[in-house]
Amino acid sequence: MWIEKYRPKKLDEIAGQEEVVNRIKGFVKEKTIPNLLLWGPKGTGKTSFVYALANELYGSYDENIMLIETSDFVEQRKKWLSEDKRFKFFYDEQKSAIDIFKEIIREYAALRPINAPFKLLFFNNADLLPGNAQHALRRVIERSNKTCRFIFSTTRPAGVIPAIRSRCLNLHFTPLDKSDALDALIDCIAEGEGLNLTEGGLKTLREYARGDAGAAINMLEAAATTARAKTKTIDAIGIENAVQNAFFQRNKAEELIDSACAGRYKDVRAGLEILIRDEKMGGKEILVEIHEALRRKMKISEMAMGEEEEQNLVKRFARIVLYEGEADLKLCNSLNSIIHLEEMMTHFFFLEKRKPVLKEKK
Repeated sequence: MWIEKYRPKKLDEIAGQEEVVNRIKGFVKEKTIPNLLLWGPKGTGKTSFVYALANELYGSYDENIMLIETSDFVEQRKKWLSEDKRFKFFYDEQKSAIDIFKEIIREYAALRPINAPFKLLFFNNADLLPGNAQHALRRVIERSNKTCRFIFSTTRPAGVIPAIRSRCLNLHFTPLDKSDALDALIDCIAEGEGLNLTEGGLKTLREYARGDAGAAINMLEAAATTARAKTKTIDAIGIENAVQNAFFQRNKAEELIDSACAGRYKDVRAGLEILIRDEKMGGKEILVEIHEALRRKMKISEMAMGEEEEQNLVKRFARIVLYEGEADLKLCNSLNSIIHLEEMMTHFFFLEKRKPVLKEKK
């Protein structure tokens, strides 16, 4: 997969996160780092940052870093613990999953590193960890400073308890659409693969990725599999086809809007749970997808309207943007994104009830 093939090996290769890289370089020079909390949207380089950091600290990082994919533990509990070879010496059928988890973390953190001053314990999607597991980690962090550093990665910093956040250096990863970093990254990969990515193709890719480098790379790879064999040209249509065939978030956002406008609130909640639990999307990412889906629906409705109706549509969209703004503010410090997204979407039903414009697809 291209996402692994082009994963950065050094911190300076991390795209679009110069401020974060500059903050950590001084620590790396001294061969020491604090505990870290990496937060920001999906696809902004958090995981790549950790592996590049480990590579610079250790050279070969496999022996001194352990990744805990928190979502796997939360979803599978004892099944995941029993099947992972790393944990076979700690697994005890008589103990609860949380007790086994605590023991694994305590033992790993206490083990001396191999030819290094400390090891790295990396929790991806740390906000998914149950509260009791997070509180147990707080004590382990305090006791293991000589042998281990903890790194937590999350799209929802509010989901990590204050006791952990306060013990870490907090590093914010910004979306790559705020700079030219995403374009430069995609151009570099396209050149490396011998692809002719047109300006229209790059623009369409940028619009769909919305700052998510991982999504952009996967879309480019999907489009490349259907690119014309001789020219290897990828244009806007090629990206559109790849997105329609392989990526479904935008369709799911439209389904959420259809359900909300029809008053099917159970379907709205179920759809939000799928996006958060299965797609690992943060609340703000879902909000962006909903906004874009609404914008497309409004544009389609606008094409069949007269001037007066069009003005009313603009006013309605402005009201929706206000509701989105309120939800965005509430999501900043929320532990439960679903509540605020559901609240926002109830307004869609009442607006649509007055005069339907967001017609559901047949």
